[in-house]
Amino acid sequence: MKYRKPAVAGSFYPGNPSALSKMIGAYLDDAAKDAHSVEGRICGVISPHAGYIYSGPVAAYGYRLLEGKSFDGFAVFAPSHRGRFKGASVMPEGYYSTPLGDVEIDSDVAGIILEDEFFGYLKDIDELEHSLEVQVPFLQTVAHNFRIVPVVMGTTDTGLCEDMGETVARAIISSGKNYCIIISTDLSHYHSYEKAVSMDSKFIEAVSSFDTKKIHEVVNSGSAEACGEGAVLAGLAACRMLGAEQVQVLKYMNSGDTAGPKDQVVGYMSAVLTGKAG
Repeated sequence: MKYRKPAVAGSFYPGNPSALSKMIGAYLDDAAKDAHSVEGRICGVISPHAGYIYSGPVAAYGYRLLEGKSFDGFAVFAPSHRGRFKGASVMPEGYYSTPLGDVEIDSDVAGIILEDEFFGYLKDIDELEHSLEVQVPFLQTVAHNFRIVPVVMGTTDTGLCEDMGETVARAIISSGKNYCIIISTDLSHYHSYEKAVSMDSKFIEAVSSFDTKKIHEVVNSGSAEACGEGAVLAGLAACRMLGAEQVQVLKYMNSGDTAGPKDQVVGYMSAVLTGKAG
C-alpha cells in the first residue's frame, strides 16, 4: 500500500505527536469559548492552510463544529501551489500520513472520481502540497473512523471547477456514504493590515452569497485574493449538490492578529456550509 508521507510536519505544524495534539486541542478550546450556533446539517467547512501558529486559531472554528459528528469520510479540496494544470490530482488509494497516524484513502469514491477525464494522480503535485496536508491533523483530532478523498485543484476556471465539484459530489452520492466537504484556502497575501481587511471582506461577502460567479468576479477584478479560489469554487459546487443551502462565516483574522507583523499580512477565514437537517 502507498503511504503519502507528511511534507510539512515540523515546519507548518509540530512533528511531535504530543506537541501537535496539544496545539490543536488548545486552538479548539479557544474557539469553543466564542462558540457559534449552527442550525441544520453540516455539509462542508472552509478552512485556512498556513502554518498553524498563523492560521490554526481560525481553522479551529470550523473544525470544532465537527466534534461529535459522525461522517464516513471527508473530501478535501485544496489548491496546488506547485503548478497550474487543467484538472485535479486525486490520490487513488493507500494512506495519508501525519504525526497523528495514517488515514486511509477512500479508494471506492476516489475510483469513481478518477473515471472522469479531468481527474488523475500527479505524484509530484500531491506529495509536496501543504494546503491539503495541514487539514488532516485537525480531522484526526475531531473525527474518528473516517476515510478521505484528497483533491488537489490545478485550475481556477469557474465552469470547470463547478463541474469537477459536482463530479466529486456524484461519486459520494453513488457510494451511499455520509461525507463532509473540506475546502482549503487562504485569502489576501502580503498587504498592509488595513488593505487586507478591506480586500478579504469582499471575498467573504462573495462566499457568503454562495454565488461562484461573484467569487470569480471579485478575485478576477483584483479587489480580493484567494490562493484557493479553485478549491472554493469546486467545493461550493460539491456542497450544493450534497444539500448545502447557505454559508455562515465563523471567524476572520489575518496573520497580523495571530503571530505576525501588521505590515504584510495573510488573511484567513473559517466558514461552515449547512443544509436542511435530516
